[in-house]
Amino acid sequence: MSKLRFPCLIKDGKMTLQNKEEFNNTIAKLSGDYYIELKETGVRSSQQNNYYWKIVNILADDLGYTEQEMHSTLKNHFEVESTKTLTTKEFAKLIEQIIRWSAIDLGIVIPDPKSLPSLS
Repeated sequence: MSKLRFPCLIKDGKMTLQNKEEFNNTIAKLSGDYYIELKETGVRSSQQNNYYWKIVNILADDLGYTEQEMHSTLKNHFEVESTKTLTTKEFAKLIEQIIRWSAIDLGIVIPDPKSLPSLS
């Protein structure tokens, strides 16, 4: 089984899951021995997320995919289970890989985030 991740917030000694329903549905299907590991994430920034989706839209438009198809294609190509739980460093690395792959393999140049009005 692949690693399961469930983002949460811990405040004043109490943990709140961001998606408790998904967590409950997942563990309802499990049986056996497991352990829970807590990892401070520094989850992706909103600026990174906005830039990522601009990239997804650029690639989707150029390649004839829908936004969701392109997002799934990128996750599959770069072997990322979910972008939602990536740290800021992990997400920055993914964006760099996508930009490099787009330019080298697809001939699609992704603009710098500073050149996109809604991101600067």
